[in-house]
Amino acid sequence: DGTEDILTLDGISYTFPLGGFTVIAGDGVGVDDLNTGACAYSAFTDTISDCGTSSVGGEADSAVAVSYDFGNGFTAAGGVGFGTETDGILTDEDSSTLGLEVAYTADSYGVSLAYTDNDEAGGDTSFYSIQASYTPDAPYSVSAGYEFDDDDASSVFLGVTTEVGPGSLSVGLSTQGLADDHEDNYMYEAAYSYAVNDGMTVTPGLFVIEDADDDSFGMVVKTEFSF
Repeated sequence: DGTEDILTLDGISYTFPLGGFTVIAGDGVGVDDLNTGACAYSAFTDTISDCGTSSVGGEADSAVAVSYDFGNGFTAAGGVGFGTETDGILTDEDSSTLGLEVAYTADSYGVSLAYTDNDEAGGDTSFYSIQASYTPDAPYSVSAGYEFDDDDASSVFLGVTTEVGPGSLSVGLSTQGLADDHEDNYMYEAAYSYAVNDGMTVTPGLFVIEDADDDSFGMVVKTEFSF
């Protein structure tokens, strides 16, 4: 009730090769859109699915991002994002975002380090993030993430995904965001994802968000279509 029947364009971008680089530019693009990352975990809660490193990419409205694959497991990526209020580019007065990432991916594990300077966050705020994943020759993977800013606030994440029957079960925990004290600041989720057919995947799950006064509990069913 009260919603309008409109179609909203979420973003438009163009991706193209440039020498040995890959470039993406456009509206709705994040400075981390070409990051390799090292998060093998994926379910339905945004913070947990980001391996607890939600500040990577900042809050830019549009961006230009570039990546390069060295061909030996090492990759590098970076981008510059622009907000709605711009007074110069990469100055203390504008709302631009700068992101950088280096990553290494092997057959059974991966590690990535990311830096984000986000002027949209209210001043010049820098975030430092690390992701790691381990996928042995077994039907499971383990992912971890850690992030902190220059105000010494931090967040942590741990998640496991394993094959169960025709689908995969994911269980993860993370802090709700960057905080100095993680007490009563955790969130948990469990989700089961399975393919109904070649074009549809269904993921039911539940989550718990801790609060000092009253914890929140919810159940979600996500359906993804591909055609």
